[in-house]
Amino acid sequence: MTGTGTTGPGVTARNLFAVAPKVMASLVGARMGYRGTVVLANVALAGAWGPTGYAGYAAAMGGAAFLLPIASLGIEKCALKLVPRARRTVDRLIGIFVALAAVLLLASLAVLAVLLLGRDDPLLPGLAGLWAICAGGNQVLVGLSRAVDRPGRDVANHLVLAAVLAGLTVAAVTGTPPTTFLALYTLTLIVLNAALLAGLRPDFTGLRRRTLVRVSVGTSALMAVADVVGGVSVSLLFLALSVTGAEDESGGLYLAVIVSSVLLNAFAYLLRILQPQVSRELHQRDLTSMLGTLARWLRLLVLAGVPYLALTLGASLLLLRDLGGPGVLVLYAACVPILFAMGSVNYLMENATPRTLRTTAYGAAVSLVAMGALAFAVVPWAGALGAVTVLGCGELVHAAVVLRRLPLGRSRRRPTPGV
Repeated sequence: MTGTGTTGPGVTARNLFAVAPKVMASLVGARMGYRGTVVLANVALAGAWGPTGYAGYAAAMGGAAFLLPIASLGIEKCALKLVPRARRTVDRLIGIFVALAAVLLLASLAVLAVLLLGRDDPLLPGLAGLWAICAGGNQVLVGLSRAVDRPGRDVANHLVLAAVLAGLTVAAVTGTPPTTFLALYTLTLIVLNAALLAGLRPDFTGLRRRTLVRVSVGTSALMAVADVVGGVSVSLLFLALSVTGAEDESGGLYLAVIVSSVLLNAFAYLLRILQPQVSRELHQRDLTSMLGTLARWLRLLVLAGVPYLALTLGASLLLLRDLGGPGVLVLYAACVPILFAMGSVNYLMENATPRTLRTTAYGAAVSLVAMGALAFAVVPWAGALGAVTVLGCGELVHAAVVLRRLPLGRSRRRPTPGV
């Protein structure tokens, strides 16, 4: 693998949007094709397995959602941030990221094993957890492939996933049970991950450089906080539905999460394609004006978002509750502007300065605590509609905390040592 010079893969990835729009279109198209297949597959699975069977599948998959970001822990975002700025350490950085992914794999499997202890029927939740862990690893490996100028592997990966998922869905409609479906789906991810890893050929000598390891691991951990909070919060809401006797609404909430994730993940994926270029630009300029603009956006988001969510929830309880899953989806769509707004702010802050990265990570952690309290206060009487509103409230708490701690003095990024 090349990449030890200034014209290596970091530079190519950095200019992906400018010099290869067809490549970017193929990346987005393949990912959207897979996400669209996921949506259609879940609609078909809900009909094939019936409300009870699909609710069990949805509860298992939703409950395991937190394992996916734990298994990746910001590695993809960190690689797309650091590799474009690397000159002589690209191969070593890739080796560090692969080693970190291996550690997270073992940690995630240990967490899953603990969660399955004492369960009467651990097969379905165990397979759901294993799928989430493998999906997190897949996310890391395709990100590393793009970082070293191998975007075609990302495209091929998602085209294969879409084709296999479509075939498995047809099999499920004709009688395949959830456990077999999920086992084969997970096996596909394992095979793809092995192929992606073989293509990276990482150099592990960078593990002997303490500064490089510290920067890589520390940045990955901070950039992972928002993703981990997102996964944990979804799992928390499914738990709240379960313990409050509203588990039959899990199917509606899971369908809403799946459908809305198509748009949200497409947006997030586009940002990650552009991230190498954005990271380099933010690294080279004074950010005082940008941070002032972010402060104004955040203030408007908090002041307008609180009454908007309150009115939306009230209207949904009056008009949408009897619709079940479609009603939950409508409310989720109404919350999308808030999710987009805070997601964009979080993206810029993650790629700005070390201080802004710590600030947005802290805000995300506080939002999780707030969502934990709100979930068990709202979900018991508002069900899945309340769960969706809690997600929106979490973004507003994140925005409020960031606004309070936002550094508004001169903010010029310093070079990261050891990269």
